[in-house]
Amino acid sequence: MKNILILSALFASALFSNAQTVSDGLLYTGQDLKGTARYRGLSGAFGALGGDLSAIGSNPASSTVFANNYAAVSLGILGSDNTSNYFGTNTIAETSDVNINQAGGVLVFEGPENRTVSKFALSLNYDLTRNFDNSVNARGTSPISVSEYFLNNANGIALDNFIVRTGDGETASDLYQFLGQDLGFGAQQGFLGYESFLLDSTDDSDLTNTNYMSNTGTGSFNQDYLVQTSGYSSKFSFNGAIELHKKWNLGINLNSHVISMERFTRLEENNSNADASITDVRFDNTLFTEANGFSLQLGLIGKLTENLRIGATYESPTWYTIEESQIQEIITRGTNSTEIARVTPNVLNIFAPYQLRSPGSVTGSIAYIFGKNGLLSLDYTSRNYSQLQFSPDNNDLFRDNNQIINESLERAASIRIGGEYRVQNWTLRAGYRMEESPYANKNIMDDLTGYSLGFGYTWGKTILDISYDHSERNYSQQLFDTGLNTSAGVFNEMDNIVFTLGFNL
Repeated sequence: MKNILILSALFASALFSNAQTVSDGLLYTGQDLKGTARYRGLSGAFGALGGDLSAIGSNPASSTVFANNYAAVSLGILGSDNTSNYFGTNTIAETSDVNINQAGGVLVFEGPENRTVSKFALSLNYDLTRNFDNSVNARGTSPISVSEYFLNNANGIALDNFIVRTGDGETASDLYQFLGQDLGFGAQQGFLGYESFLLDSTDDSDLTNTNYMSNTGTGSFNQDYLVQTSGYSSKFSFNGAIELHKKWNLGINLNSHVISMERFTRLEENNSNADASITDVRFDNTLFTEANGFSLQLGLIGKLTENLRIGATYESPTWYTIEESQIQEIITRGTNSTEIARVTPNVLNIFAPYQLRSPGSVTGSIAYIFGKNGLLSLDYTSRNYSQLQFSPDNNDLFRDNNQIINESLERAASIRIGGEYRVQNWTLRAGYRMEESPYANKNIMDDLTGYSLGFGYTWGKTILDISYDHSERNYSQQLFDTGLNTSAGVFNEMDNIVFTLGFNL
């Protein structure tokens, strides 16, 4: 039988889903260590240095530090390991990916002698700011069934809304689509639970009844939860900068941001409860996210002495417009392991576009140059995550999210330290970084720590840089936003190897 995908437009005000939560707002707007191998080799501590294409994305004044025209492209290899603990059971999930991390170039123009503007530069650079390729698998025995998710969504909605009128030619897909458009996403979830026999009405004879009960029984539930994400967020920086009196560098970036992500989640559950008529459940969700955003940056680099440099950067909030869509399927089995129901609406829920504003940041930097032998550099960044905001604010879900943000997120700092040592045509690099958690409660997400190593080799006008960086963080992965709101503890480790080929032009 041919499957036909039906498009269903849902108003944002009708949403009640785990697709638009505070954690997803942080996921969409966060930035990983990005860019060229040299930049990553110093753990991104480039705010007072410049002279690197990815450094322009951190401090716009960096482009006038280049001595000549320059272009580079970077290839990255990502490895991600997640060890989850769910009710005492440890599970490991691994992911790997290869992508273009960075590509860009800068044009440098020398000014006339003895003029205020001694140099100016124009550049265009692409940076992969976050790689969404990741997998988390949590397995364990829970005292709460996934049926509670559907039960919480169904309660309060009259039984009459969940009855498919097959005599009138109506199908489950038709009713699923109608409920989404008329009553919202929550009603669709309640319908999936009822249509798959996970739920029953407490009074089947009363079509106005709004109370339901679970058919998974009382006891324990073996659960296997999988979330797989793929995609990326990226930034195109259009840069202009000037050098004043060969001492002060000023720059501006106009940034275009793109997000493209797909997230697949699957919850499988089985039980052997004596009072259960449904013993096996599989619930699949696929969420598609596309977004575009804009931000700007202002930067300064100053040469205080021949060896001492300082830097300062202001980064505005990023204003995103986000579009999301979702498809779902649920399958249930009974006590004899035969399939009870398979509800596959073949309806693509298209949610109304919404806006998300990321918090801005300020960065202060200092670096010391040891002649032509090497350097040490430090960046300190402060970002107030309580300024993350969903809009329009007259939407109940977004208003609740913004209230949670105000109560649970706070200002967080990050520190990046890097060093470089040169021996003839070779350059050795190392770095360290620490990023504070945006959450006041560190059990939700702990601080991130990481280190990096790298080297470079120059021959003629060509430069090859290679870096390795490692980071780790503990966080909590909540399964659903209501009903089955249990969480798995996750220890995430990320490893990246980056190759950059650069050309002095």
